[in-house]
Amino acid sequence: MHRESILEGYEDLKKETGLLKASVRKYRKKPYEVGKIYTPNELESYDALSFRFMKNVDLILSFFRSIEKYLDAKESETLRDRLLFIQKLNIVHDIDFWFEARELRGKFAHTYLPSKLKDIYTEIIVKSNVVFDCERKLGKYLKKIAQKHEPMLFNNFKVQR
Repeated sequence: MHRESILEGYEDLKKETGLLKASVRKYRKKPYEVGKIYTPNELESYDALSFRFMKNVDLILSFFRSIEKYLDAKESETLRDRLLFIQKLNIVHDIDFWFEARELRGKFAHTYLPSKLKDIYTEIIVKSNVVFDCERKLGKYLKKIAQKHEPMLFNNFKVQR
């Protein structure tokens, strides 16, 4: 895995995390109402929230693979092993969170009752905070390894606070 592709991957992740943050802000201003009949246009922001959350989870899990390949020159056979590797780097604390976050996709895809959708949106909002924290930790970790190993390559690298 090339260092440049790690940086490009992180930049993509930052952009997608920014989109998720915008969806979370929008949801907080106008949460899903169980009794309301929504038009397709009104549902778009809720669909965007769920899509952006799922995309961020997938991007982070993919980025974990890239970090693992870069640092360890190999890839774990299972997601649990990869998450344990990333946990040792102090980027994640609760590996079960990532399995739960992935399961939300299935819950969302097969849920049609408004009360259940509200629960899923609420869970996405809560879990988004962990995603945001993970993105920040990844940035700090990249900056740390950049300063230690390759300061010239990472000169323009910016970390969100």
